[in-house]
Amino acid sequence: MEHLETGYRRLETFHDDDDSPPDERNVLDHHVPDNGKAPWNHIENLDEFFTRIYQYHQKHGYACMMLSQILELVQFIFIVMFSLFMLQCVNYPVLFGEKVNGLHNKTTISDTIEPLNQCFSHLDPVLVISLIIAIIFWLHRFTRVVYNALKYWEIRSFFLTALKIQTDDLPNHTWHSVLQRVQRVQIEQRMCIHKEDLTELDIYHRILRFKNYMVAMVNKSLLPLKFRVPFLGEVVYLSNGLKYNLEIILFWGPWAPFKNYWHLREEFKRSSNREKLAEELSKHILWIGIANFVLCPFILLWQVLYSFFHYADLIKRDPALLGARKWSSYGRLYLRHFNELDHEYQARLNRGYKPATKYLNAFMSSILTVIAQNLAFFAGSILAVLIILTVYDEDVLTVEHVLTLMTLLGLVVTVCRTFIPDENMIWCPETLIQSILAQIHYMPDNWKGNAHTSRVRNEFSQLFQYKFVYYLEELVSPIVTPFILCFSVRKRALDIVDFYHNFTVDVVGVGDVCSFAEMDVRRHGNAKWMSEGKTESSQYQQAEDGKTELSLMHFTMTNPKWKPPQQSSKFIGALKDQAHQDMQLMSTLDAQNTALATSIHSITSIEGYNSILSSLAVQQQLPAGVQTPLGQPPISFFPSVRIAQPGAKPKVKGGISAIEGPISEESSGLLSSIQSTGHLQGSIGGSGSLQIPQPTAGTSSASDNFQTLDMNFSAMYMHQLHDRNITSIPESRVLSPNTSQVQKPNWFQQDDSDKTDESEDMTPAKPLTTSNEPIANENLLVNTQDEKV
Repeated sequence: MEHLETGYRRLETFHDDDDSPPDERNVLDHHVPDNGKAPWNHIENLDEFFTRIYQYHQKHGYACMMLSQILELVQFIFIVMFSLFMLQCVNYPVLFGEKVNGLHNKTTISDTIEPLNQCFSHLDPVLVISLIIAIIFWLHRFTRVVYNALKYWEIRSFFLTALKIQTDDLPNHTWHSVLQRVQRVQIEQRMCIHKEDLTELDIYHRILRFKNYMVAMVNKSLLPLKFRVPFLGEVVYLSNGLKYNLEIILFWGPWAPFKNYWHLREEFKRSSNREKLAEELSKHILWIGIANFVLCPFILLWQVLYSFFHYADLIKRDPALLGARKWSSYGRLYLRHFNELDHEYQARLNRGYKPATKYLNAFMSSILTVIAQNLAFFAGSILAVLIILTVYDEDVLTVEHVLTLMTLLGLVVTVCRTFIPDENMIWCPETLIQSILAQIHYMPDNWKGNAHTSRVRNEFSQLFQYKFVYYLEELVSPIVTPFILCFSVRKRALDIVDFYHNFTVDVVGVGDVCSFAEMDVRRHGNAKWMSEGKTESSQYQQAEDGKTELSLMHFTMTNPKWKPPQQSSKFIGALKDQAHQDMQLMSTLDAQNTALATSIHSITSIEGYNSILSSLAVQQQLPAGVQTPLGQPPISFFPSVRIAQPGAKPKVKGGISAIEGPISEESSGLLSSIQSTGHLQGSIGGSGSLQIPQPTAGTSSASDNFQTLDMNFSAMYMHQLHDRNITSIPESRVLSPNTSQVQKPNWFQQDDSDKTDESEDMTPAKPLTTSNEPIANENLLVNTQDEKV
C-alpha cells in the first residue's frame, strides 16, 4: 500500500501579500494575542461561535432562547412526575366507580388520590430504574442549559458591542446584514488569525460543516436508508433517533472520525489505514447499536409518553392533523443544497408545501373513497342522532360510554373526510410537479413526464409523508435503530472511511470540509448538467441530480458579493449566455424548442408568480404551429421586464430575520441577467413592459420577492437544459443501472497555469487521494437511475 500513500495537501486561501510564515498558516488552533483589544480576537472554536451567532439571530435573542430551554427542562420534569403520579397515586377503582367511598355518596378528586406516603412506598423496580435514568438525563440537559446560558451571554455581548445590534432590533436585520457585520468585525479584530478577512463561504463552512457531509452522503447513497420490506416494497427510513446516532458515529461522538470541530483525524488522511480504520469503525458502530438495544425499553417508554402528551391534545382538537403531511427527515437531506442555512432551506420547503399537498391529494384510491364515504355516512348518522338526543335531554351524557362513543364517531367522520377528494378539483399532475420542482429544485429524471403514475406518487410520498407515518416511525425508532446500525450501517464502514479520505479538503482558516461543499464544478460537476467541458469528474466524483450546479447557483444568489472560483464562474457565465441565446429566439419558430420558453411555462403556473409574469396580455403571439403543453396556459412572452429602479433603499421593518439573501440588492440570477443585458427589449418587439416589484415592507410572499422568483426560474431553466443535454452525453459517461463496474477516481492535477485570478477563498480543491486510490464497494456510492427516490 506504500505506493498508494498520498500527502494531505491544504487548500490555500490566504492573500498573496500575506507575510505570515508558512508554519503559522499550517496551524489551525486559535490563540489569544495579547494586544489589549476587545475579547473577540481570542475565539478558540469558531465553528461553535458562528453557529451560536446564527442561532441567536434566528431564535430572537437571549431571553427567548433561554426561556425556551428552561421550559423544556420543566416540561421534562412534568412528563416524568405526572406519569409517575398516574401510575402510583391514583386509586382507579374509586375513580371508575368500582369501589364506593363509604363517607359520602359523591366521589371527589381527593378520594381518588392516594396519600403521598403510600404512593412511593411500593415502587416497582422497573420504575426505579426508569426514574434513575430520567434523573441522569435531566441533569445532563440541565448542565447543557447552564453551559448554553453562559455561552449565549457572550454572544449577546458580541451583538451589542461588536455588531452594534440591540436585542429589540434583531427582527429588523436579515442574516445577510448580520453576516456582513461579522465580516467587518473579523477585519477589525481578527477573530480568526489565519486570514485577514473571512468570506461568506468560510462562515457557511463552519456553521454547516457536518451538515454538508450528511447531505453529500445522502446524495451519493452512502448511508443505508432504503430497505426492501415484504408487502411494502422499497421503504425509506430515517427517524430522528437514527439520525442522532449517525451523527454520533460520524461527527462528534467519542470514536468519531473528527478529533474536534474542524479537524479530521490524521489516520483518515492516509490511504494505508483504510482497512484498519474500517474495522475499528465497524466495531464502534456495533457497540453503539448494542447500547441502543440495551436502552431500547427506556427510550421507547419516553417516546410513548412524550408522543402522548405532545400530540394527544392536538389530535383531539384537529383529527385531520393525522391526514396532513410534512417533509420527511430523508427528504430534508435529499432536497437540501450544499451550504444552505436552516432558514433559507425552510423557506424553500414552505413554498413547496402547498403544491406538494395538492399533487398528492389528487391521488385518491377509488375503493378507499367509496369506503370512506359510506363509513362517514354511517358514523355521521349515529353521531347526529346522539347529538339530537343530547340537545333534547342532557342526561343522555350520563349514560355509560355515550360521550366516548360520540368522540370516536366524530374522529371517524373527520378522518374519513380526508380520503374524500374535492369534486371541483382539476387534476393537472405535470403542472403541479413542475410547480413543486420550481420550489424544491431537485427531482429524479425518471419522474419527469410520469407525474400521473402511482410509482412517482409513491416515491414522492417518501419525501413528503403523512404525519401519522412520521409519528409511527418515531415510535418504532428505539426498536428499529439498533438493527439498522448493527446490520446495515456496519457494512458501509469501509465506504465511509473512503468517503472521508476522498472527499475531504483542508481550507486555510476553516479546517477540513467536505469537498462537495466547495461547489467546484471542475471537481464535482456533472456533465449532464451543463458542466460538459468544465468538469473532470468521474461518475464516482460527481454529485448526483445536479447538486453541485444548483447549490452553486443558489449560493451565488443568496450571497451576491461572493466570488466563486474561476471554473465555477465560467459555468455561471455559460448559463447566462445560453439564456441570452434562447431569448433571441423567442420571436422565431424555434421558440418552442428553447429551455427558456418551457421554463416560463412552468414558472407562470405557480400561484403568486403568475401575477408577475402573466399579468401582461399577449402582445406578441407565437408563430403559427407553436403549441403549448397540456394543462398549461398559453405562452405570454413579456416584451420587456423592468425592475424598479433602486433610487433609494426601501425602509423595511419587522419580521425580516428569516428572509433569504440581501433585501435591498439586485438579484444575480438568470432572469435578472437577461433583463439587464437588454435582450428582452431587443429580441421581442412591442412597447409593453412588465413591472417586477422588489420586496416591500412587511411582506414575504413569493409574488413580492423577485429574488425568490429569479432563483426558482434559474432552477427550472437549469432542469430544462439538463433534460435537453441528457440525450447528448456520450454513453461512456453514463453509468447503466446494470453495470457493476464504476469508473475509478481520476483526480485532476492542477497546472500552474490554472492558478491565476482565482478568488482568494476558493481555489480548486486539492484532493486527498490519487488516481490509483482503491475504492471499496464503489457501486454502493453511485446513485443510479433506478435507485433514486
